[in-house]
Amino acid sequence: MSVSVSSRLVYNCCLAYPERIDTEWLDKNPGRLFHTDTMLKDRKLMLQNKSCESCHWGCYKYEEQGLKSTRTSIKHVKIKDIESPLKNLQISLSTDCNLMCAYCQPEWSSAWHRDIVKNGEIVLDGSSINKSNWSTLWNKMKQKNRSTDTKFFSLLLREIELATSLEQITLLGGEPLLNNMLSTLIENINDKEVIIVTGLGVSKKRLQSFLSTVKNKKLVFNVSGESTGANFEFLRFGCEWEDYCDKIKIISDSGHQVKFASTMNNISLLDFPNFYDKFSKDYKIECSMVRERPFMLPHVLDDISKEKIIDWMMSHEDKQKFMLFVDSIKNVPDEKSRVNLANYMGQMSKRRGVDYNFLPNHFRNWYSSPSI
Repeated sequence: MSVSVSSRLVYNCCLAYPERIDTEWLDKNPGRLFHTDTMLKDRKLMLQNKSCESCHWGCYKYEEQGLKSTRTSIKHVKIKDIESPLKNLQISLSTDCNLMCAYCQPEWSSAWHRDIVKNGEIVLDGSSINKSNWSTLWNKMKQKNRSTDTKFFSLLLREIELATSLEQITLLGGEPLLNNMLSTLIENINDKEVIIVTGLGVSKKRLQSFLSTVKNKKLVFNVSGESTGANFEFLRFGCEWEDYCDKIKIISDSGHQVKFASTMNNISLLDFPNFYDKFSKDYKIECSMVRERPFMLPHVLDDISKEKIIDWMMSHEDKQKFMLFVDSIKNVPDEKSRVNLANYMGQMSKRRGVDYNFLPNHFRNWYSSPSI
């Protein structure tokens, strides 16, 4: 289950459509944040294997297109009690972020919001990228008013204390390492595993300063990344590859655990083998499918790229963990996705002043072709 502190949103799972919480209701109903009426209703439908609005958002809409979804591809432990105690909780502290990851959006990154304000929305067929009223308001607020000084945050801490079965708390952003209250929050979380999901979009100095404040804690850093070099710097715009590698070493040398979260998309797959071969021997790499950019799904690729990627995955000793993506890559992309990809890449090149020489010619020729 996930909670967004800034927007007072709760998610039945990390892929679900959210529900906004009324603080007055929560104040009068202690212990109900993780078991709202809407959540209980959705859980009943899930047990009946029926779709609900929140589940359609992250899973069923992909299944309707013949694609794999997290719901069908991951082995879950089935919970039959709709009021079963919460064991794992994700907390999004704020959307403050220095990076403009290619598959992110203004709602999750303040850097993306600033770019949209400066350069205008990215207009595509059916999936334009623009700033919402919420992200505009958010960027006008001071950080302390956006996160940990709110009434909702105080109530959330109460709910965490009441959730005696809670075992693990994952801290998200934006970029959680930018939050000035992160160290204080972690100090107040006792007897629970703490995971920080980060893109490492902070300076080495800030990272080292944070690490010095949590020496007595054993943290897990779940670091985003799925490619190397110029491919990495395009996908995670605002972070340099060599600097990223240096910060991985800083965290590892501090005694904290590092693992990687790789968001599989068409661009990253062109270089994913290099990333996997570099890090997989020393670190655990967990892979998931891109969700926010339909034109960046793994199957939106030319045939030559598909053949090379599938051959690498199927010949790798870890091929079982790649089977979901092999099946997805084999799907045939529609013309709308190819054209949207071409338009997106063109607009991003102008905004960032970069070329795409790091991408294979056969892929660039495919997506930029007038028609297929």
